[in-house]
Amino acid sequence: MKYKKINDATVQCIISEEDMQEYGLTLSDIFERNEKGEGFLRDIIERAHDEVGYTISGDSIAMQITPLKDKGLAVTFTNESPAGFRDILQHLKEALQGVSAEISRQEEEERQARKQEQLEEFDENRRMFVFATLHQVMQYTASIPSGVSVKSHLYKESETYYLVVEKNRLSHKLFNKISAQAVEFGNLIAVSEERMQYLKEHGECLIADRAVSRLRRIYTA
Repeated sequence: MKYKKINDATVQCIISEEDMQEYGLTLSDIFERNEKGEGFLRDIIERAHDEVGYTISGDSIAMQITPLKDKGLAVTFTNESPAGFRDILQHLKEALQGVSAEISRQEEEERQARKQEQLEEFDENRRMFVFATLHQVMQYTASIPSGVSVKSHLYKESETYYLVVEKNRLSHKLFNKISAQAVEFGNLIAVSEERMQYLKEHGECLIADRAVSRLRRIYTA
């Protein structure tokens, strides 16, 4: 906990999430003002004397509690009113400036993420299938009729095989049909230019073109 003496009558205490966990408290304990929460708030006021030399004068104390973005709390208390509350609001504003900066940073990250999603548009005319073994790839290619010519490429990264199939001159119906067949042997994943670029840079191209027909011939020979 971090204490800041605003004036002789007003003190601000910033309580982190770790502080809350140390006391076994939740935000509900504080805002519902149950016995545990009330005891914690009294302890904060009593500790203010040792931390910043705060001395209670008068019978009443006004308190403002504001949740922070990092799941902590800003607790400001005063026994001076109404001027004390003006100080509370001013210093709460200062305390929350850092929170506002953090929110702005997160919003910027979200904007960048949305921008990246827009850039990474998935190609509906190209599909990527993932297989655990080369045998599974060949089983799949054998399931495609020999009269069907498929523009396709085979990659390997680590111990995993990636078969990229392109619609090219196939009808949508046939393209969807052979895609559905692949699911019996491997997994379908969305493919984008970024994913393809990653595969080309980090994987090994085993068959650059007509992978389906070449593997089909080997498997059915």
